[in-house]
Order: sequence, then structure tokens, then C-alpha cells
Amino acid sequence: AETSFWTELMSNTLTPDNWAIYYHNDGFNIKGDRIMGRQAAGWSFLKGVINSNPTNLGLYIQNEQQKISASNDIKAILRKDQKIEIDWIPFSQPNLSSKYGGIFFPGPDLNEYSFHRSFHGHDTYSLIGITHTTASHGVMSSLRQIESSSLMPWDAIICTSESVQDTVQKVIESNREHLSAKKINTGKILPKFPIIPLGIDNNEFNFSDNDKNEARKKLNINKNDVVLIFVGRLSFHAKAHHLPMYLALENASKNLKNGNKLHLIQTGWFPNDYIKETFENEAKQICPSIQMHFLDGKDQENKRLTFLTGDIFISLSDNIQETFGLTPLEGMSSGLPVIVSDWNGYRDTVNDKENGFRVRTISLSEGNGEDLAYSHMMNSLNYDHYIGYSSQRIAIDVRDCINKIILLIENKDLRKKLGNAAKDRANAVFDWSKILKEYNSLRNELNLIREKESKNYPEMCDKKLPSDRLDPFYLFSSYPSEILNRDTNLYVTKDIISLDIHKLYKLKSIEFANPAIPNIKKIKEIYDIVNERKSTNIEIISSNTNIDVKEIYRIIIWLIKFGYISLIEE
Repeated sequence: AETSFWTELMSNTLTPDNWAIYYHNDGFNIKGDRIMGRQAAGWSFLKGVINSNPTNLGLYIQNEQQKISASNDIKAILRKDQKIEIDWIPFSQPNLSSKYGGIFFPGPDLNEYSFHRSFHGHDTYSLIGITHTTASHGVMSSLRQIESSSLMPWDAIICTSESVQDTVQKVIESNREHLSAKKINTGKILPKFPIIPLGIDNNEFNFSDNDKNEARKKLNINKNDVVLIFVGRLSFHAKAHHLPMYLALENASKNLKNGNKLHLIQTGWFPNDYIKETFENEAKQICPSIQMHFLDGKDQENKRLTFLTGDIFISLSDNIQETFGLTPLEGMSSGLPVIVSDWNGYRDTVNDKENGFRVRTISLSEGNGEDLAYSHMMNSLNYDHYIGYSSQRIAIDVRDCINKIILLIENKDLRKKLGNAAKDRANAVFDWSKILKEYNSLRNELNLIREKESKNYPEMCDKKLPSDRLDPFYLFSSYPSEILNRDTNLYVTKDIISLDIHKLYKLKSIEFANPAIPNIKKIKEIYDIVNERKSTNIEIISSNTNIDVKEIYRIIIWLIKFGYISLIEE
């Protein structure tokens, strides 16, 4: 049905612009009370795809509710004059993604979806995932299980930074060593793990000087005051411990001249009131000289106001849950110099001394976290405590941070120089228009790999169910007395059941299984064929009807089950 902003497609003759996208609102929703980085990244990705003006878009969805959510999200992004053709791919038919080259999932766990593909043949399409946090047990387990999944060389899990790729490879290699110790040869069949960063819509962060002046007025910030901003989750155990930043700012504030103030705007959301009170109380204790502003980051207008107001973006992440860091990119796109911890994905984003500064981070050597890992595995530490306790063994060099803040607050020209360079880098490297080209190159590469290498895995590409989802009549074939076959003698019974087949068919105990029961007309047709003869078998029945043989078997077993047919002659 055609609407004002798209046409639903049933055709397989498409020239796709992107992979089909697995849409579930949990991966794209930025309207909830707990906005996670993966959701902000998912929403940004969806916007990037729509803004690239694709002629069509394949969406792989689980149910009608997800279809409605996707419709609303896309409608909110589309320009007034923009139309897009949407190809809705039902969850039970992932093979329809073959015309797109495969399905893009907004997360890293592809294992179960690889087993789904077994039924259609592994050479039918590719599976593509992307990493966000890799610290959770769920993600770690999915990485460990990759070699026992059905993922193939034409699949890919995109790593958003070199550090993430290193983590992924360590998990896989450790599991391989474990399997090798058990004399299990894994064969080393792995998906690709390309490094492609997250993208950003730079058009969102083009601000005029007048916009900036008006924003500062709203927050009562004087023209010559210096404003540092932090955008993201406000959580000392799961994002960035605030005290190193507070200590650095308080010390740096002593270098302000002419009565100017140093402001810190923290825009995000608190997981609970305890954490909110902790931030606010410790701000008063640790950095009383700093003018503090806490804004609700769930309101996108507050986020925009924050980037408009800022002179310097700062984020000192010290948590193993952080993998890339989208908000420093947003700060760069806003034309702000950024101060970030020299920490995983931040390292790939910010060129030290070119578009901002990276602050030294120090961690312990391997072996110093085994107690935390074991306690988490044994559930004596929950996930929040596991990552929170880990962050207590990771340090930000506060003196290094103080020095770099002072450099920027004292030198407006340097702020402008680094901010301009930051904006240039955000536009040149991280705009979605650039990232989607990398995705498209990967899509073409995977298509070629699938075409060429699938010939090396003929058995894997046969259509079959995975070992934990096998046909129950194969798995439990030893259960019955015998198996119905083409030569089994069949006899109509005369005195077992007097209830008409049509009436029995409508009994509630039968009706519940209607989706798995053959059509009543076909059942009656087969019964009449058997009833015409003293005895018969499936071989004879199939020669007297156009009904598929598999369906004949199902009808016969159903008639036997309820006493209309027997294997014993009266």
C-alpha cells in the first residue's frame, strides 16, 4: 500500500543501496528514561542512512509492533519532499535479504541469526553486526561462541576502534587455546572484524555566533567566562568517574584572570537519585570554585544548548564499558577543542595536540583483575559492581589534565585553532556520508567473498537446521513403536469413533493446533480414498490424489491418532 512517504515493496528486483537493517526499537530509541550509547549510535546510523537518500530500504522486523515503531522513526527523519520505498522483510524469511547482500544488526551477537540462516543455506546472504560495549558477559559469551556458531568468512562484526578489535581477538584466541587443550581443532573459520568508526550527522552541529550568544544568556553565562561541557551518562561506576575532572577543574580555575568564572555543564541522565546526590554533593566539596550546571540529557534541546554554550568539550572516561565515544565526536563537530582520556576509541577519534588533547591513563598489568572477573562469573559481583570496581584500578593523570585545561582556558586563539581542526576532522572522517561508503565497500567485499568462498564449504551451504533445532521426528525417532512409511497397510475403522470428521476438527482440543493441521477438505479427500478400499497404503493413496506426499503423511497420522484409520485390520 502506498503512503505519502513510502511504498511497500513485494518485488525481488531491487537495486539496493544498503544492507537490509534489522529494526528493533530498543536499538534505536532515544526517547526513553535510560538512553544508552548503543541507542544514540543506532538512531544516528538510521538518520545517516535515510539522509543518504536511498531509493529503497529493506527492514527486517519481528512483528507488527516493530513495523509501527520503524514507520514512526523513519517518518520523523524524512524530509517533507522525500519518499522512500520500504521493503518489509518478515522475521521468518531472512533469506529475502539476499537481494541486499545481507542483514545489518545494530549489535555484535550474530550467533543465533547464523543458525537461522542454516535453514536457507549459508551462502544465501551475509550477516553484519557492530560492537558497542564489549565488557558485558553477554557480549563476551557471544564472542567466545563465534567458532562454534555458523558464522562464515562472508560475515562481519564491525569493530568501532582498534582497541575493540584487540579485545575481540583476545576473547577468540583465548577460547581457541582452551579448545586446543581439549584436542579440538576449530578450523579457524571466522567472520571478518573490520575497523570502521561510528558516524555522525555533522549538519546537526553547525551553529551561528548568534545562536551561541543566545544559549549563554539562557544559562546566565558571561561572554568572557570559560565553559567546559560533558555530555553523556552521569555515572561514576559505568561511564567516567567525575572526581578526576572535578579536581582538575578546581586546580585550573586558579589560573583565571579578571574575575572570569569557569563553568562545567554536565548534560546527561543519572541512573538513580543516589548517584545524582553524589555528583551534586561532591561537586560542592571538591570544586567549589566551579559554576556547576546539570542539564537533563534526555531532552535533545538541552543537548543542543550544551554544545552551543561550550568552549571546551571534556570527557575523562576510565571505564571498560566505554568502547568508542560518540559525544566527543559531537563536540568536535560543534567546533570545540576536546579534552579526552587517552582511552580506547577516544584514541582513534582525537588527534592529540591537533584537534584537542588526550590525557594520560594508567592501568594495572594483567593478572590484577582476575579476582573481579571470577567474582562476576560467580555472581557475587553484579555487572555494575564489576565495571565500577574495575574503574577503581584505572587512573587518569590529573596533573596532565590540569596542564591541558590551563592551556586552553588561557589561550582563546588555541581553542579556536583546535576547535576548527576538530570540526574539519569530524566532517572529513566521521560524517555518515563517509562511513556509509566504508559500509558499502565492506558490503561489496562480503558479496565477493560469499560468491567465491562458499564453493569451499558445500556442506555448510546445504539447507539444513542447526543441531539444537533439528526435526523432532528425527531426534525422537526411537520413541514410537514404528515409523509410518509408504508401504504401511492402512484400514478404515468402523466402530472406534462415531463423531463426524468435520465436528471433531472443530473441537477445542484440536482447534488449537490448526496452523499445524492439514486443511479439512484435504483430510476428507484422503479419508474417502482409504474408505473406498479394504486396505491401502500411502503409495496407492498418492497415485490417486494431487496432494503433496508430505501432507498425505500428516493427514494419515492425524486420522490414525483419532481412530478413523488403524494399522490393524478388523
